[in-house]
Amino acid sequence: MKTRTTGTREPVRAGAAGKTIGAESGLVSSAEACTALRRELISLLGVEAVRGILSRSGHQCGSRDGHLAPVRATWPDVSMPETELAALELLAAMPKARARRLEVRSAGGETVIAGEWEGSEEAERHLREHGPGWQPACWTLEGYTAGFAAEAFGLAVECAETQCRARGDPECRFELRVVPEGPHQVRPIPAPLVPQTGRIEKCLRSINEMSCELEQVSFDAIITTDPCGVIASCSQGACNLLGLLPGEAYGKNVKVFLVGGEAEARRLMDRLRTEARLRNYLTEIITPAGARKPVSISSSAIRNQEGELVGTLAVAHDLTEVRRLEDELANKNRFMANILQDSADAIITVGPRDEITSWNRGAESIFGYAADEVMGRSVNIIIPPDLREAQELDRLRDKLGSHGVVKGYQTERITKDGRRIQVIFTRTAIRDDRGGVIGSSVVLKEVTTYKNLERMLAQAEHLATLGELSAGLAHEIKNPLAGIKGAIEVIRDSIPVSDMHREILGDVIHQVDRIDQIVRDLLNYAKPKPPSHADVYLPEVAQRIVTMLRKSSQRDAPAIRVRRLTEIPGFTADESQLEQVLLNLVLNAQNALPEGGNIDIRMSCDPARAIIRLEVEDDGPGIPQEVQKKLFQPFFTTRTDGIGLGLAICQKNVQYHGGAIEVQSRVGHGTTFTVILPMMSRL
Repeated sequence: MKTRTTGTREPVRAGAAGKTIGAESGLVSSAEACTALRRELISLLGVEAVRGILSRSGHQCGSRDGHLAPVRATWPDVSMPETELAALELLAAMPKARARRLEVRSAGGETVIAGEWEGSEEAERHLREHGPGWQPACWTLEGYTAGFAAEAFGLAVECAETQCRARGDPECRFELRVVPEGPHQVRPIPAPLVPQTGRIEKCLRSINEMSCELEQVSFDAIITTDPCGVIASCSQGACNLLGLLPGEAYGKNVKVFLVGGEAEARRLMDRLRTEARLRNYLTEIITPAGARKPVSISSSAIRNQEGELVGTLAVAHDLTEVRRLEDELANKNRFMANILQDSADAIITVGPRDEITSWNRGAESIFGYAADEVMGRSVNIIIPPDLREAQELDRLRDKLGSHGVVKGYQTERITKDGRRIQVIFTRTAIRDDRGGVIGSSVVLKEVTTYKNLERMLAQAEHLATLGELSAGLAHEIKNPLAGIKGAIEVIRDSIPVSDMHREILGDVIHQVDRIDQIVRDLLNYAKPKPPSHADVYLPEVAQRIVTMLRKSSQRDAPAIRVRRLTEIPGFTADESQLEQVLLNLVLNAQNALPEGGNIDIRMSCDPARAIIRLEVEDDGPGIPQEVQKKLFQPFFTTRTDGIGLGLAICQKNVQYHGGAIEVQSRVGHGTTFTVILPMMSRL
């Protein structure tokens, strides 16, 4: 006959005292509720009456579990071989009154099954409640074991506890015997109490059944312990969490499962003594197989009438799946955050008062500000002063509030180093659950290069037309001018030196030369000569021009200072074109300055961006905003003796090198021209 055993640790073996089999022990019930009820019943009814009641209640529970056992067994005999002791294996697998050892022996001519309950909580609680007594106290275990055996063997079986810790014995031992009187020999209840036994037994059964039912249907782990942390009951969910078979957790201390071991178990028990309850305590448990599982534990202290801690009830929720989902969500959020953070375009979020709340790497690259430099500051730091005065931000805020989005808005912004850049952006409102605007997001792209290319393309088309016109004009003007100049020189030379008309003819020749120079400048602008590649060292070019200007300047000429802010490497460029750029900028500054002014030439190198930066600054009267917009237009000038091609030629020469030239000026605070040149020239 084959049977199933649960939690068996010792093999079946024969010894001098008989045949024995080992199994873990424990009791699954609402232990604290039974203890309290036991105390009240004994105080009201007396020991003998309560012994009968608890024995009968245990017998009913044991009979039910025995009926549900998967197999039936035959009452063993001392002469049975070891291979046929399946009956003892079945008895050792009792789910609620587990035995440590079982043996079969002969006593008085009949077969007796003797056993030992491991860690009888019933005896220990009786001992704590009532002190040591003169008789055994495991009455519920007696009835349960008898009921289970009677159902399993199909015989009338009685159980008697022969030793009990409640009366000072080292162990709680029992014997099972077959009795001939009938199948329901249970310890009698005194006659006066018989009418009340139905109600009392129903109460006991309800407590026990509710506890078992809750423990078995709950997916969470439900565990009760004694004050020392020893597990007294363990639901199926707890067995699954701990990685144990049913019954294997009984008698073990919770410290063996906690990641913090004994120290953590002691802390939890101390907190329960003082706080009485713990909610959502986060920790990890370690299964016997070594697996670590995150759990959330809620625990309550169980106290007796005197307020003493007599046990704990804990519900543990396995967070493994929650943590997996959290990690999965975190990975997705991290992936999306990396996409936004590493975008080449600027992605910025601002609060309801236009304070910057996020700033990605694209924004750092475009504007030059690190995130920690701008967080919490107003977005005004990247808006040019003239657009601030024009209240551009207020207009955008109003449009955002009414439409919820501003699409494809083209404007200018200013970088940390003062450069004005062309940008196009889309700004979208961020709303709360009620629809109120709590901020906005901005996706911004720098289009300075594209705008410059568009402008250069339009300029190239314009110059192509201008070049054709200039070539024809030069041909039509230069030849007549040469004839006019020659004729006037002949007439002038024929007039005496003292004649006033000779001086007038000299002025005419000067104006003819001026017209000829204008035609040549126009040709140079419209059809410049091809650039010449060479290695250029900018500090030497600047020093050479400054030396020349100092020699040719008058006593009250402005002071010129050349400064290298960083080490300046050599690079490839057209030296003559760069000389022309620097010379024109310095001459313009000289013409704008009053006597005793200052001109500052600064040079620096940015290896990360591979650019050379050249600045020419003066402390003159400054340039009005409306004039700044026209400075680089051909033939625009504010001087009476200029033709307005100097700055236009400077811009053209810089653009030939793939660079850019900008101006910053405030009336009364001077002017700064900034030239940006790539170290790898695109000549």
